[in-house]
Amino acid sequence: MEISKKLFFIGSGNMASAIISGLLESKLVKPENIICNDVIVEKVENLQKKYGISVAEDKGEAIIEADIIFLSVKPQNMPKVFDEIRRFIKNKAIIISITAGITTRFIEDSIQKDIAVIRAMPNTPALVCSGATALCKGKFVSDDQLQKAKSLFASIGKAEILEEKNFDIVTSLSGSGPAYIFYFCELMQEAAEKLGLDKNIAKIFAVQTVYGAGKMLDITNESAQALKEKVKSPNGTTEAALKYFESQKLQDIVYEAMNQAMKRSKALSK
Repeated sequence: MEISKKLFFIGSGNMASAIISGLLESKLVKPENIICNDVIVEKVENLQKKYGISVAEDKGEAIIEADIIFLSVKPQNMPKVFDEIRRFIKNKAIIISITAGITTRFIEDSIQKDIAVIRAMPNTPALVCSGATALCKGKFVSDDQLQKAKSLFASIGKAEILEEKNFDIVTSLSGSGPAYIFYFCELMQEAAEKLGLDKNIAKIFAVQTVYGAGKMLDITNESAQALKEKVKSPNGTTEAALKYFESQKLQDIVYEAMNQAMKRSKALSK
């Protein structure tokens, strides 16, 4: 299903770029219906060359035409952006914020209009249409608008509607999570090289292992714990590695790392 609405992205960083790429890859939106703006001109120019979208030098003019406005700017820049765009936003527009830590209430109060505000927490695998996005609605959002937003993000992966109180946890899980997986893959590759494997071969096997394990989790619908036990055999190589992880308290390390990410997300909302 193609969306004919005009989409305007304020901020064109990695996450916005991933969403744009995913939307175009899924053919949900045509390039001519996407407009971007960013303080770093090179970013939007690169997106224009790559995807054939439009670039807006004037935020006000683009917002007047926009049906859906994506906010993808740093939290500390939000007040300035609201001052620039407030008077141009039409009442029927939908604002979708993908800025970490910024609540729907904060946006509603800043815009000073009874306008639909949806908060989204996507992640970078949206770039390959495999994202995970959490959504919640502000007080002026209809169920129909929320479902349409869910459909939009579902076109670039999986999307779920949650209560806003859970967003800091989701940020620490799926928002930051891809970096955890990339880091672990990097460490496995480096370990294999130190143990004597060729660099290119180590990369191939590390990447394919992460990809295959993720695919098994998705397709088999079995729990991570169950699949882990299927790999492990008594007194085998896998058990030796897992026992070492346990002895080094990997579980505690992962918990505290996610706790730190969650705390940072909460701090950004203040």
